[in-house]
Amino acid sequence: MDFSLPDPRCLAPTLLAATLTLSACGGGGSAPSTGAASPASPTTAVTPLRVVATPNPNVFPLLLAMARQPALAVSLVPVADAAQIDSRFAAGQGDALLAMTYTMAKKVSTGAIADLQLVRVNLWRGFSELAPSSAAITDFSQLRGKGLLVSGPASGGKGGGPDLIFQAALRRAGLGVADFKVCYLPVMQAAPMLAEQQKMNSNPACDPTFDFPATAISLVEPAATGMVLQTLMPTSSTAVPLQRAIDLQTLFTGFSAWPATQLPHGGLGVLGKVLDDPVQQASLRAFALAYDAAVVEIATATTLKQRADIAQILAAGITRYYGDLGLDLPAPVIAAALTNQELVMRSDLSVAAVQTDMHRFLTEVVGTAPPAQFYRTTGF
Repeated sequence: MDFSLPDPRCLAPTLLAATLTLSACGGGGSAPSTGAASPASPTTAVTPLRVVATPNPNVFPLLLAMARQPALAVSLVPVADAAQIDSRFAAGQGDALLAMTYTMAKKVSTGAIADLQLVRVNLWRGFSELAPSSAAITDFSQLRGKGLLVSGPASGGKGGGPDLIFQAALRRAGLGVADFKVCYLPVMQAAPMLAEQQKMNSNPACDPTFDFPATAISLVEPAATGMVLQTLMPTSSTAVPLQRAIDLQTLFTGFSAWPATQLPHGGLGVLGKVLDDPVQQASLRAFALAYDAAVVEIATATTLKQRADIAQILAAGITRYYGDLGLDLPAPVIAAALTNQELVMRSDLSVAAVQTDMHRFLTEVVGTAPPAQFYRTTGF
């Protein structure tokens, strides 16, 4: 199953709620030379901020900021999964982390990155349970005993953000992992398995007794949009049409600090020692301005041209930094996710503004209350 989708002009009109117009048919293309951060000039002596990130949507503002400001004193440290995040910080190779809020809260609570402090919450929508349209799935109770796939962008996501929110969603539905036949796979392996209804045990990572196709997949944007569009393309004759069957955001009721269709999924964490280091203040201020401007640009992109421009830059950045992981995220998919508002980024809700509800949410998802110092509400 090829995720290199053509330009939406090449798709059937029914694929998108709104027609997207990009510059040419094909994927995101090669990364521009301006996509990487330039090292600090010897005359400025500004130490680049090292930002660790898996290929998750929280990295999008950083990719856009680096493209808009090539001389920005920041260095992206790409990693594949949560374990590599830990190893980078343990080796002293990271100053900041772009990840899901619950991933960061867990790392602080377990002591894996004890000094990490949450300074921004920008990703507010992005998780869905996809299932064949013909199955008419609307809640997890219909999936009890069925095969479920859980996917991260470059790994199965077990123990990381995708798994944490998936298991928390099951608990909200009064269920647990033991009620299903679950297999964790990278999205590029999981996508064809579900779309083409391959038996789960055809992949050695799944239980060999799972001699049946999966019924649904838990997936983050914009990969979820990519899967839906791919199975609806006229050329996908072997694919089963998929749809968003369960909106994971709406399962988490009881919070008033944000809309019912959103959750404080992800953002930016920075080490406390970096935030409090006088030597780092110049680079921190420059990074904060560029990062915040990129979030605003993504959040307020209202025209097709604006979204197309952003999508091309992000697709090129993913190829540049994560292409060696076998990940391909075409620009039309990113643009579609933004247009259909399945991928929502916000810049207007500070950590301080949502801290009370977010603390309850993170405690529920992680199972342990993050320490008070996890929330950085001033000074950045």
